[in-house]
Formats: sequence, C-alpha cells, structure tokens
Amino acid sequence: MMAKGETVAGDIAGAKMSCVRSWHWNRADFDAQWRRLCECGSIETAGETIWQTRFKEVQLLTVPSDDGGYRVAFKNYHEKRFFRYFLRPSLATREAHGFAVVARLGIPVAEVLAFGENRRFLNLVDAYFVTKFEEGTKTMDDFLAHPEEHDKLLALLRDNIIRLAQLHAAGYIHGGAHPRNILWKESPGGGLESIWIDLATVRRISTRRPNWKYVLTDLADLTEKFKLTQEELDRLAAEYRNSGGFPIAYRVRTDHYRKFSSAIRSE
Repeated sequence: MMAKGETVAGDIAGAKMSCVRSWHWNRADFDAQWRRLCECGSIETAGETIWQTRFKEVQLLTVPSDDGGYRVAFKNYHEKRFFRYFLRPSLATREAHGFAVVARLGIPVAEVLAFGENRRFLNLVDAYFVTKFEEGTKTMDDFLAHPEEHDKLLALLRDNIIRLAQLHAAGYIHGGAHPRNILWKESPGGGLESIWIDLATVRRISTRRPNWKYVLTDLADLTEKFKLTQEELDRLAAEYRNSGGFPIAYRVRTDHYRKFSSAIRSE
C-alpha cells in the first residue's frame, strides 16, 4: 500500500503539463465536483476571498456533494506581465512540482485537487491551483497574537525545523518557509499537527556545494517573526543538525534578524 505522500506525488506526476497550450488536471475523485464548480459560472468570484496580493487571489469555495459538501481553496494566479511565462512554467505548475517534492519526503501537505493554466498564443493568461481547505487549522502567524502559547509555538518550530532539514538534505530549499505558509491544529490525541501550503518556491540546490544563503534564509524565514531568545535558537539549530540537514548552525543577532553572527559554522 502506498503512503499518502507517495500517492500525492504520483497523482501530480500523472498530470500532462505544458508550456505551449492550455491544459487542466484534476484528481480522479474530484472530476464530478470540478464540473459542478464550473457550472456555477465564474469560479473566481463565487466564494469568499481569504488571501489576496497583486498577482494572486485565494477564494474559499463550497463544493456540493452527496454528503453535504466541503470547502476548497481556489488559488488564482493572474499575473499579466507579457512574456514573463512565455514557454516557461506558471506558478501553478511550479507549485505542483513543489507539492510533489515535499509530499514524497513524507511532509504533510494540503490535499491537491486540481490545477492548470490557460494560454493564448503561447503566453500565459492565468493559472490556478485547488486544494482541499484544511478545516480547523490556523497559520503559525496566529502565535503572534497569543504569546501565552509559546510552548506550542516552540514545539511546532521544532517539528518544522526538522522538516526543513529533510528538505535540504534531499537537495531542495523551500524559498517561502514563512509562518503564514504553515497551517497547524491540535490533534485528537492532544498533540500538534502542521501542514505545508504555498510551495511554488521549492527548488533544487546542490548538496555538494549548497548556497548557504538560501539554506539560512529558510531557517530565518521560519523563526524571525517570533523574537526567540538565543538559547531557543541554539536549540532549534541543534535539532536541525541532528536531523541530518546540512552541518551548519546559525545564530540570529537579536538586534536585527537579517544580520547573522557566525552565519555559517561547521560542526
């Protein structure tokens, strides 16, 4: 029996992506639901906007089904810069590759349901990416408003530092390991679970001659908002080293998170 991560990666690998024509992929058990969504008219305006930037919008949509329906996150990329993605993969395509890489490593990700892109005369018009909405979760940014839950924060940071070590050891960087891109919730048994989303920035790096700047940026992106003590950062660095990541430690200066003292230090 295949593990969940292998199933996700296998599903995505079966998608026939293209940089020259419009195409669409959806998971086999999401086909009927996708048609129902499309029958609703303009998907981009059919739901509640839960995230929006200049070139990206995420809509929360309800998918009708026999058991009452469920919600999905519909991410629509609409960057209009001419030739930016001419014969090049869209952010939706890159996100699919990122999800496949991360899922293959056994790191929990949101369920991927559909993605695709629309092109006209080889140029990208728009692209989209659909995942099941993870009910009952918050982003790790939520801890900024709840300092009393610092112990939970440290536990989640530890888990995700270990996951970054796995990713780096496999020859990839995250590129966007911000707390807003990690969902979390309490499990029924009282533990904590976290789920990665927004993985268009995942890309390959050399494990023989890695660019330490990008590795350190992943670690800093995850921790910088929370103003951790030096002792807490050192413990996280030790977890990173002990988990088989690159043999480095990092110490973030408390006066400014972008400056590193002893940025790279071999064991």
